[in-house]
Amino acid sequence: MLLHKHYSENDSDFIVAQMDKDIIWIGAGENEVASGFETVSRIFLSYRGLLPKCILEEEEMEVQQISGNAYLCSGRLWIRTDPETQVYLRVHQRFTFAFRWQENGPKCTYIHISNPYEEMKADESGFPIDMAYQSYLYMKEQLDAYKKQIQAQTEVLKRMSYKDMLTGVYNRNKFIMKIEEDGCLERQHLGLAYFDLNGLKTVNDIQGHSAGDKLICSMVSHLWRVFEKQVYRTGGDEFVVIEEVLSETAFLKKLWEVKKAMAADGISFAMGISWRTENCCIKEQFEEADRNMYEEKRMFYSRNGEYV
Repeated sequence: MLLHKHYSENDSDFIVAQMDKDIIWIGAGENEVASGFETVSRIFLSYRGLLPKCILEEEEMEVQQISGNAYLCSGRLWIRTDPETQVYLRVHQRFTFAFRWQENGPKCTYIHISNPYEEMKADESGFPIDMAYQSYLYMKEQLDAYKKQIQAQTEVLKRMSYKDMLTGVYNRNKFIMKIEEDGCLERQHLGLAYFDLNGLKTVNDIQGHSAGDKLICSMVSHLWRVFEKQVYRTGGDEFVVIEEVLSETAFLKKLWEVKKAMAADGISFAMGISWRTENCCIKEQFEEADRNMYEEKRMFYSRNGEYV
């Protein structure tokens, strides 16, 4: 309890309250020796707010009754600094406490702490190499853990930078990267479909943007169901599907499936398609599908008397 209060909580007042008037203290440092309540309590109270928070592990402890009202508590444990303190130390420490049982409970009469600075191994000279190595390992563990955390956060940010937050499909950044990285690679064939939602502005103006967002998500759900990770949101109500595997017949069949499902759901949209078996290029076919889509969109609004 006293070790946790000292190293983990830095609660000097609690420790002082447990001291006997005749306490003797031998600390970890070479010159840390004192006796008497007034002197020892003053030393411990001077530690307030100064000790880095530590984590205590692998505690081993034995308690012996050495007389009618006196008890000896001794053991050892590992002490490591909390990484949040930005202090990196890990040591194996031994401790001995003596308590005298009084009317108001046990009072500590003796404290002795020893650590590897005083416990150099027989084959060490001038410096506690093993203790230093333990601290190095601990610091390395923390750095490795921090590195993994940074890598995980970087991956999350990377995914976020390529993901449309409203719909969950790839965003324009990912589409541009696709064009730059393999836009005009040699392929046997390439299909591209450009979708543009009709009437979104009207829905936003009359029903509000939440209704417009819901309409966009409904459209995307049909695209995702059929094409999954081939869908890119390139604008507010504009989406692109890139097909690199299926045959033209299979691609057109899937597009018909999407068109049929959206019609059943009351979703109106314009679509432009580009299919090539030579000179395949995402950027060029995107522009081609864009022209085809806008022609279909122009025809739609010419019939409905509105263009959005």
